[in-house]
Amino acid sequence: MTELTTKRPDTELAHLAWCIIVAVKLARKEGKSITPLQTHMFIMQWLSTAQKRKLFPKSLAPDIIWLQKQGKLYGPGARLFSKVEYIWLASSGELVNQSTLFRFTCMIDSLRTMGWQDHLLSDAEWQQGWKCGTEISAVYTQKSQLLSSFTEAGELILPLEVRLTGVFEEIFQILEQCKLKTEKLPVCMGFTVLLIQPES
Repeated sequence: MTELTTKRPDTELAHLAWCIIVAVKLARKEGKSITPLQTHMFIMQWLSTAQKRKLFPKSLAPDIIWLQKQGKLYGPGARLFSKVEYIWLASSGELVNQSTLFRFTCMIDSLRTMGWQDHLLSDAEWQQGWKCGTEISAVYTQKSQLLSSFTEAGELILPLEVRLTGVFEEIFQILEQCKLKTEKLPVCMGFTVLLIQPES
């Protein structure tokens, strides 16, 4: 995801994402693209048509191909509409205006896209320091803490601890893009530990 939000001209990339979002919303208004599967199929068809008709500059070809690969690889689980929304918000500068929970979710989605695992742990698993392996790039969150740290409006009211394993350096660019304020804590039980801080 990082290459989609930093290396291409913002205006072109934002325009591509905006076009997809508008097309999906118009289709929904007409009664199409209702279920996640239908939305997925609609976006895949839209991307294929845009590619065949050469509707966008060549500089956006890698982005279109990347979205298509994600769609083919993961099917509806690729959550293409969410990815496109994130691309729009990040490339248009609107991401900073979203709730902390939305930006946290964008961070997790971006990491998944880069091959990371994401684990929500029970209190017992958290206390025992459960991990899928020290070499695997993964992010771990305590489910109860996640639920209690955010308001219904998605604002972070308590610091949220996340644990990391594997090669984690790339997460810092994602955190910056998602406008999440973090503090690095001492290594604990073999984890790199980050504390996501409330805005104020």
